[in-house]
Amino acid sequence: MKKLLTAMACAAALCVGGMAQANVLTFNDPGVIDIDNNTAVATYTESGFTISGQAATFLPLDSALVGGFDSTPFSLKNLFGGAFSLLSLDFAFYGLGIEPGLLTVTGLGNGAPVEQVFDLSSPGSFSFGAEWAGLTEVTFSASSGFSLDNINAVPEPGSLALTALALTGLIVGARQRRA
Repeated sequence: MKKLLTAMACAAALCVGGMAQANVLTFNDPGVIDIDNNTAVATYTESGFTISGQAATFLPLDSALVGGFDSTPFSLKNLFGGAFSLLSLDFAFYGLGIEPGLLTVTGLGNGAPVEQVFDLSSPGSFSFGAEWAGLTEVTFSASSGFSLDNINAVPEPGSLALTALALTGLIVGARQRRA
């Protein structure tokens, strides 16, 4: 039993350690979009993060996420519910028969909301600063069609540390019950 608990602790530590790495949403092999028929909320999952919003507000295509079909925002969240940092992303105009507009990215977390506005008339890449850490949600909205790619986000070590601490407590508790 002791060997089994040790093996489980090692496996859990390796899993938690892997979650701390930066995750890049590339949309190179987009998966299924789940749509809740009761609420019309669409959800897409990739690299430990979920993107959700009203159905038809975003669409993952091969190598990009397209949005801005209307002014309804959609959001990015950590699949495991913890805080994360937004490091960078690539953006561009996605022509829908209208002129390029503005893309607004808003980060929500424990502190004051942070916001970055991008002019979609020229594509670009953007690296976010330290104020984009500790986020629980990032929303995207635009006045025209846009595409996103290479969204680079990383789970916060604090939430990972809490997970590791809980796992350690379970292991210690199991050992004490055995003794």
